[in-house]
Amino acid sequence: MTSRGGENNTVMATQEAAHEWGAPVDVDVPSLSRIYDHLLGGGHNFASDRAVADAIMALAPGYDVFVRESRAFVRRAVLHMLTAGIEQFLDLGAGLGGVRHVHELAQAEQPRACVVYVDHDPVAVAGLELIIHGADSSTGVIEADLRHVDEVLNHAVTTRLLDLTRPVGVVAGSVLHCLPDAEEVAATLAGYHDRLAPGSLLAASHADGILLGLETAAAVEDRFSKSGITFVHRSRREFADLLGPWQPHPDGVAPVGLWRPEGLALPVRECLWGNAVLAGRRKPTGRA
Repeated sequence: MTSRGGENNTVMATQEAAHEWGAPVDVDVPSLSRIYDHLLGGGHNFASDRAVADAIMALAPGYDVFVRESRAFVRRAVLHMLTAGIEQFLDLGAGLGGVRHVHELAQAEQPRACVVYVDHDPVAVAGLELIIHGADSSTGVIEADLRHVDEVLNHAVTTRLLDLTRPVGVVAGSVLHCLPDAEEVAATLAGYHDRLAPGSLLAASHADGILLGLETAAAVEDRFSKSGITFVHRSRREFADLLGPWQPHPDGVAPVGLWRPEGLALPVRECLWGNAVLAGRRKPTGRA
């Protein structure tokens, strides 16, 4: 009885917050970003999101580990970008999570770092706006579809915070598998490549159904689909094919848990349910 009461209080608090933020949201319609938020231990989610998360965990026990490892990849990639001299970041499909966000990671190492978040979920956008309130001079949020490259890059928030004549670190963590059309994904990534300055870097991760198991992967996709959520597993090769003109770094496309891991501990199998890559827009090497 206590547990049920606690859950109801959480739902009420979240609903009230959504109304206070002015976020137009149907609390009965789940969102992948809020499902991830729940799996990461965050509080920006509704009962509908938790129900889907529980169903996915029943189909693929340890899915929360995979989600956490995917976020850990983002952290490692952002830190690498900083060491490469990147001081401005574009986080596509940023969502919400119970971990440190890109601006917190980047600005802890480089106080001058600027970050623009992009998401189409109004609750995620409203939550991010509250989170970055104290850093509003160097961090901003755009409510937009990441596939609309020109809308994102020409947005007033982007032009205020990012200098597109200088390298940008693009983060696309656990979002590309929400886009069903591979050709459209490839065209989107190529669009950012062509608009950004040489020396820009792309950090991306993507779910892979091979090691998860094709039957389990299909069941996960079906469960998401029944909730109105698009989710497409792609193999390592299929993921690599999306990168187009982006040039992967020498370590190439690797399982999420094996991409430049910290420490010597062997990754658990859930760390292999997706792949990750750091790729760059090459700087000119001289005269053609």
